Amino acid sequence: MIEKILLFEVNASNFNRLIMPLANYFVENGISKKAIMVHDKHVPIHQVDRSKLSPSVSIEKINDIYDYTKKNAQVESIVFFTNGYRIADIYWTRKFRKAGAKCYQVQHGMYAEFLKRDFFGYFSSIGKKLSYLRFLSSIVFKLEIGLALYLVNKDFIKSFYINNLIKRNFKKSISPALSHHVFVWGEYWKQWFIDNHFYNLIDNFTVVGNPDYHVFIKDKELEVVDEGTCYIAQTLVEDGRMAKEDFKGIIDRIADLFKEKMIIKLHPRSDKGLYERVVENGGKLTYGFPVPKIYLGHYSSLLALAIGQNVPVYILKINNEDIPDYYVSSATKIFDTVEELISFDFDNCTNGTNGDINYYFENKQEHPFKMIGEKLFSLKDGI
Repeated sequence: MIEKILLFEVNASNFNRLIMPLANYFVENGISKKAIMVHDKHVPIHQVDRSKLSPSVSIEKINDIYDYTKKNAQVESIVFFTNGYRIADIYWTRKFRKAGAKCYQVQHGMYAEFLKRDFFGYFSSIGKKLSYLRFLSSIVFKLEIGLALYLVNKDFIKSFYINNLIKRNFKKSISPALSHHVFVWGEYWKQWFIDNHFYNLIDNFTVVGNPDYHVFIKDKELEVVDEGTCYIAQTLVEDGRMAKEDFKGIIDRIADLFKEKMIIKLHPRSDKGLYERVVENGGKLTYGFPVPKIYLGHYSSLLALAIGQNVPVYILKINNEDIPDYYVSSATKIFDTVEELISFDFDNCTNGTNGDINYYFENKQEHPFKMIGEKLFSLKDGI
């Protein structure tokens, strides 16, 4: 049994949705004696639903845990988990790995080579802004040029030329900041991490399947809405990737098109205020996963579940961002503009989706948590 597992996250809603269920699973199934959900001090941790915590799961500030475990020479006895590859994830992975901890990462959604971000929106709160700038400054001041270049390019410059430059000249300097092992949703993501985040071996990955399949589909009684149009929301505004007024202008026009038939499948971090027009028109908001007459979205990972429901799936390009090839080839139709979507005759289009995207988002019958736990036991004496 592992002595202690730390699970790091930067968004309070992700603790409720992703981290807490995994932490509870670890202690309730004898994988770890204790699990600690760790966070930076700027995270609004009061939003975490502590009533659902198992007795052996706690919530602590990551600085306090790191300082204590290092001071008491306990770092080597812990396992450190991240839920992504954001600046904070990579900074703390580097710290814990350097101190001797075993570090793992769990894929949390659909990834793209480069996502467009608004610089100031990315640092949406003053606390997050100061923390992330401190992390970057620490790396720059220590003259870790390759790692600093990787972080800045990944989130802001987004240059394939710089990516190739890093591969040729700085790959070894980035390795100490990478997780020892990554749990991914499909075979495709193994090579994706190697190409975009400079991992070395296919053996660094385990495919555990799409957890959303277990959350929303497997063994669930789905709500069938025969005449509904379900829009799958993404956190484009909430994550600072798109201006609020631009996004709301598009959503309002779509809401006016479908009126009371519009259903918004909210993201756990969705700002409901973005969808006021939907409610005004008689539509509804839900956190569930309905089966409607048609689905509409951009490039959310939940579109993978929609494609499996045997109903038309339409994709709207937005914010000048690329749609992944596997969605382009599978969707019923791609709209380049909102004007094209509004003028389309949905009533006379009954085409379904066009493909199987299991290679990217595998729907495994075995639960991902069980597979992660089994892999931890196989790796605990060596990575």
